Amino acid sequence: MKKVFIVGLLLIGCSQKNLPCDEKIQSNGFIIDTNQQVMLASEKAVDLFKEIDKAWFERDYDKIKTLVAEDANLRFASGDKGVGPMDLINLIEKEYKENTSSGTEWGWTTDYAFSVKNTPTENPKPGDIGEWVLAEFTSKKFNTIEWYQFNGGKLINWYQFNSPIK
Repeated sequence: MKKVFIVGLLLIGCSQKNLPCDEKIQSNGFIIDTNQQVMLASEKAVDLFKEIDKAWFERDYDKIKTLVAEDANLRFASGDKGVGPMDLINLIEKEYKENTSSGTEWGWTTDYAFSVKNTPTENPKPGDIGEWVLAEFTSKKFNTIEWYQFNGGKLINWYQFNSPIK
């Protein structure tokens, strides 16, 4: 009787709309000038983000070099642009020195991170490749939001936005 009850629950659950049993790609939103939408992506992208976040905090530059593509595009909150792991390393070191020389503790709290990707398309553009992670951080100085685009296990695009904490 217990087995029949469990099978019945599974059948009812799979017959409901918008559950994982539905074969339709679950997505929402829009992407300008396309028929694409946004859908949740994998935990693997979040794991890559966590590796970068940890290496950033520890200033593990050898690890950063393995996670960031040589041609990765970087957009800093200051408006500066960079390319590749060395430009990211230079930013990290600059931030570290600015914080420690002013007496501000080095570190932040990662408030959340999740991954998304665009629905498939026949003619992918650079933003359609791989998966994106959105993460938010708070520190003593800033509230920061960053977008990370990963493809092939490497960071290929990164955008940073800061709002000072008063």
